[in-house]
Amino acid sequence: MRPLSASQLLSLWDAGQRRHPIDRALLALALALPEEAPEGLADHPVGWREARLLALRNLTFGTQLDGYDACPRCGAMMEFSVDGNALLAELPLPAQDAVIELDGGKWRLPSSRDQALALEADNPEAVARALLERCHVDGNEPVSPAQIASLETLMEALDPAANIRLGMHCSDCGQHWDALLDVGNWFWDELGACARELLHTVHRLARAYGWPEADILALSPARRAAYLDLVG
Repeated sequence: MRPLSASQLLSLWDAGQRRHPIDRALLALALALPEEAPEGLADHPVGWREARLLALRNLTFGTQLDGYDACPRCGAMMEFSVDGNALLAELPLPAQDAVIELDGGKWRLPSSRDQALALEADNPEAVARALLERCHVDGNEPVSPAQIASLETLMEALDPAANIRLGMHCSDCGQHWDALLDVGNWFWDELGACARELLHTVHRLARAYGWPEADILALSPARRAAYLDLVG
């Protein structure tokens, strides 16, 4: 995997404006993993996608993740600071062909393709049911509510990167809870901020020197910054 270049950042930001977060993540990974067949990226387990996207985010924007979450009891905003590489090291990836056995049935882990198709359901419960029924390897029987709860627990244990949670503690009221780290949204927010900064840089340097966008983006960050200092 390699970090995204300035031109790739802008292209991804432009292409992803009206795309679903799942599609944005797959577009980013297609750029970062040119050795992978683009059409096959959606067939990996969800945790693979999230872990690879976090790795790409760490390479492109740095390893430090600083954020905050609201305490579910008192509403106070609690900050957190996480090293992205250390977090990745705690998220083992399952085998591509991992299978969960329950009540005599077998289920594979959900993929991005399964997620996208299941989201067509009407409500969260229907989404969960549709997702698990798609992943039923040896049958198409309806999934019971008890099975849904058990399968979700087993899948999270087998593929923890699919739902990355950070342990939080409220210093105001003492509440403990798990905050969900949405890697896709986090990455997209950082990508948007970087893209807007790049566009501002291109605008200033193009006006000052008449250079085309491609030539400006091909400069190293240090050289772009040096030219911006000269422009004043």
